[in-house]
Amino acid sequence: MHESGITLLARVIARGEFAVTSELGPPKHSGTEEFAETARLLAPWVDAANVTDNQTAQSRMAPLAAGRIALDNGVEPVMQITVRDRNRLALTSDLLGASALGLHNTLAMSGDPIHIGNHPTAQAVNDIDTLALLRLQDALRDGHFANDDHEPMRGTPPALFVGATANPMAQDPDVEISKIRAKMDAGADFFQTQLCYQPERVAAFLDRLRAADLPAWPRLLIGVGPFKHLRMALHMRDNVWGVDVPDALVSRMESADDEGETGKQICVEIIQRLCELDGVAGCHVMAVAWERSVPEILVRAGLRTGDAPVV
Repeated sequence: MHESGITLLARVIARGEFAVTSELGPPKHSGTEEFAETARLLAPWVDAANVTDNQTAQSRMAPLAAGRIALDNGVEPVMQITVRDRNRLALTSDLLGASALGLHNTLAMSGDPIHIGNHPTAQAVNDIDTLALLRLQDALRDGHFANDDHEPMRGTPPALFVGATANPMAQDPDVEISKIRAKMDAGADFFQTQLCYQPERVAAFLDRLRAADLPAWPRLLIGVGPFKHLRMALHMRDNVWGVDVPDALVSRMESADDEGETGKQICVEIIQRLCELDGVAGCHVMAVAWERSVPEILVRAGLRTGDAPVV
């Protein structure tokens, strides 16, 4: 793995501090005002924010452009980059351009299935898989292209702090640990996970990780997020792959006088429990269409101080 100090996120993780990332969804148009406003809102509170790549297979502003807008508005981006829409030539171009524009954090992903999006008959590319994308990035920052000739780069290589995905909630933890090992060998510097609503399962997964002979400890940013209302909790439970919402949390939302307040409190409690787990590098707060809740959640969880806007 590369130890890069070129980004705030990399430095926070290297110092062993509890890192905080969030998400910024680029708009489905070319306007920048609302996106920039959300970036400015998150900037004082998070170490970095993921700029998503055509999330839920919806056509959106490119993360390369949106990432630069985020940076210009004070928040360090993590540029998500999927193999679904681009071949290795285009991926390489985007990564070279990202580094040139000051976007140095990345997250390699496969991408949501096209049939659920707004162009369901589009052709997926999938020229390479996410493991190959990690190797491609590792080759680029080492100064050569990921082609058959290992062509040397005649100039400045991109500076990249490379992220990958992990799933502590996997049904077979040993298979997931094998995937993490392969991603670390391919060059992953840190990991972000899907939403986790059961900290006890994260703790059990960490125990399995300690028993594995990994080359280094993986830096895991565990996904958390507030339920804005009961409908969201039910949607997460019933429709979102890889997310397991316990019945007890659904019951809390069903009996809540204020669903949004209860949703935020559940998120706060989960973050506090994650902070107590040795081996968790941070949290990734995914407040879908509710980014304004993030500062308050972080203050209430004890991760930040100050006067957060109450929503």
